Amino acid sequence: MYRTELVRQRAFADDTANAIAEKANEMELQGWKLVTSSLVYGTPMKIVLVFWRDDEQGSERAAS
Repeated sequence: MYRTELVRQRAFADDTANAIAEKANEMELQGWKLVTSSLVYGTPMKIVLVFWRDDEQGSERAAS
């Protein structure tokens, strides 16, 4: 199972990197692993983070 999350680009590169790391750590606690990221140009610019985990984990099927 894949999931995408958006992170808004910050004014400084360090702030953007910290925001990405914070989101990746948050998602990892839920069993998601960061697969890739991509910059989306526009106003404001955003970073798309793509996460993956086994679809059994956290699903209703796993709870039954």
